[in-house]
Amino acid sequence: MHRLLVGAALLALAVVLHQAYAQAQSAPGAGHGFLIDKHRAAGINCAGCHSAAPPPNVPQMSACLGCHGSYSQIAAKTASDEPNPHASHLGELACTACHHVHKASEAVCTECHAFSMSPP
Repeated sequence: MHRLLVGAALLALAVVLHQAYAQAQSAPGAGHGFLIDKHRAAGINCAGCHSAAPPPNVPQMSACLGCHGSYSQIAAKTASDEPNPHASHLGELACTACHHVHKASEAVCTECHAFSMSPP
């Protein structure tokens, strides 16, 4: 009886691990060098940013700031960038305005300005 219970527990664990692995492998943009790959390499799964599965929309800015620090801390980290993309005349833009996890990121600043920026 004990072996049967251990076997059932191992089978259940294998199913859960397989589902988690399959979900991570099927994440949109995975394997293309987008931010999803950096998040996965850091051990962050979908639930680390998204509160629902499947996610209905992009994460709230608080999800980004929870790991990366406050907006002013991020601006301090990029203070040597010219111009500093996190000290914009537009104020504190949502992180997802420029940073996309499942597709190539884009600098919103370049919609009007001729800066050569390439956000991760």
